[in-house]
Amino acid sequence: MSKKVVGSVLFVSLTALVFFGFGCNPFQKAEDKINDKISEKVTEGILGGVTGGQVDVDKDGEEVRFKDNKTGNEVAYGEDLKVPDNFPKSVPLYPDAKIKGIMISGSEDKNATLTMGTEDEMAKVLAWYEDKMSGNDWQEDQSWSFEGMETRSYSNGQERMTLSISAQEDEGMKTAIIVGYNLEAEDNTDE
Repeated sequence: MSKKVVGSVLFVSLTALVFFGFGCNPFQKAEDKINDKISEKVTEGILGGVTGGQVDVDKDGEEVRFKDNKTGNEVAYGEDLKVPDNFPKSVPLYPDAKIKGIMISGSEDKNATLTMGTEDEMAKVLAWYEDKMSGNDWQEDQSWSFEGMETRSYSNGQERMTLSISAQEDEGMKTAIIVGYNLEAEDNTDE
């Protein structure tokens, strides 16, 4: 073979190797991203059509959000969600806990639930909540322990809060925290 042919073959081979690597395609990442977006939109369309609500799927952030257009109820699941603006400010949330689930009622009964996880030990989380709740005009109504789970029920006027704390080994999270909130409607009936 001539030097020119060998040089051309070598150039083409090296160029292919640079662009496509040793079995790695630099365009594969872009193709995967496009396929992910398509699958997100298809999933959103199917779930939205079935439920009659607005669905948002974010595969990159591993997050799914659903809002029922009729009731206003909202549900979200993910790895590190943000506290919704309409979540009650009177409810203390454990510092640096990662929010993994949100359920908020859009109706007048004002129900909300947050599911969180933290790297702190269960005893530390429980002590923090007991201190915060006693110092914020919340009254402890009930307290119970069951198979490694601590549950507390609190009230503050018409506000009700249920707290469940349990040990959990989930991707670095040592403790799971579930905070449930309810604002009871005023009783306007005459007796």
